[in-house]
Amino acid sequence: MSASKIFEELIGRPIASPYKEALLARETLLQQSLNAYQAVLTPQETGLWSHALRAALAMRIVTLTQSLGAANGIRKYAATTEFDGWLKDVAQATPVTHTQAPVWLDAVLAYTDTLTLYPQKATNSLIDSLKQKNVDDADCVRLAELVATLSYQIRLIVGFQALQA
Repeated sequence: MSASKIFEELIGRPIASPYKEALLARETLLQQSLNAYQAVLTPQETGLWSHALRAALAMRIVTLTQSLGAANGIRKYAATTEFDGWLKDVAQATPVTHTQAPVWLDAVLAYTDTLTLYPQKATNSLIDSLKQKNVDDADCVRLAELVATLSYQIRLIVGFQALQA
């Protein structure tokens, strides 16, 4: 399936002209963007961030940015759309009260929420908080990739949805 067809599935409707022609002219770039999107949601090497947690964080970013129109596209490429326990709280962007939640979860949510809503307020203290919870450097990088790529993709999807309206 072409990248433009996949992107149409992500935005939930066919791409109208002249946008379709513009996308077709940039098919390689669009394919690379979609590959990155899939790679951060369902990588082979997950580290601390399971596919289910990645999907929950994606839904959290959608909720925090009030971009629920992008949720269907995220669900398509996420490992799961049914969350329970603390993952449900993460996905719904509500306070996590479950005692089974990992010790690093508060630091992960502070990092994700800050980078999503207030990137200008991101400081090294967010990374320091992750490291204090025994999150290693590789997992810090994986989390940064996840949040950055999802934020970009959600904005891309929402932007195209707005153009199509």
